[in-house]
Amino acid sequence: MLNVLLHCRTVVESANILTTGVMTHVEGELFEVELHDFEKFELGESVKLTVYSPAGLQTIQSTVFAKYEGAIALIQPPNVQKRFKERREHPRVNVSGSIQVHSVQDESGEEMKFEHPLTFAVNDISLSGIGISAPDTTQIYRNMKMKASVEFDFAFNCELEVIRRERQDDKLLLGAKMQLIEQEMMRPLRAMILKHQVEKSAALRKETVMKKRF
Repeated sequence: MLNVLLHCRTVVESANILTTGVMTHVEGELFEVELHDFEKFELGESVKLTVYSPAGLQTIQSTVFAKYEGAIALIQPPNVQKRFKERREHPRVNVSGSIQVHSVQDESGEEMKFEHPLTFAVNDISLSGIGISAPDTTQIYRNMKMKASVEFDFAFNCELEVIRRERQDDKLLLGAKMQLIEQEMMRPLRAMILKHQVEKSAALRKETVMKKRF
């Protein structure tokens, strides 16, 4: 498990600097290393990580994706998951967006297309799933398949399968597996999710620093 790398002493080496920190976060496609010399690294810079873990010495080639107060975020290369025989979990991030459902298909395979798409709010998203808020009168049920388009700062088309349906207050919360129709949209979606992850980590770190000061 990648969690074996957490809280381990980690040496970060670039062409210009070698420094030591602590691995503080392992999620989705990101590592986070806490270190004093975070400002000396450049975004997009290639680095080598040497992690002193209970599973032995781990050497990882990576790239600096972001830096914020007291830490840097780095991209997890795919071979790390293979090394630990671990399936990468897709982190889910909270977002504000909309989804238009163009058709639904029930368990019998019967498809119903809408002349006017149903428009709902998107609560959260990952590379393989999406959370949706809908009015509690919406006739969408578990195991239904849907064709939809999602819009944030960019838009993409997808196919969904509803795996969760629950009422909360006066609305329905739907959770669905998601498959992109245009695979080239995976890149901007991944970039958006990474950006939200980094922003969340930076905000939490800033809050922690402020609490320590006061």
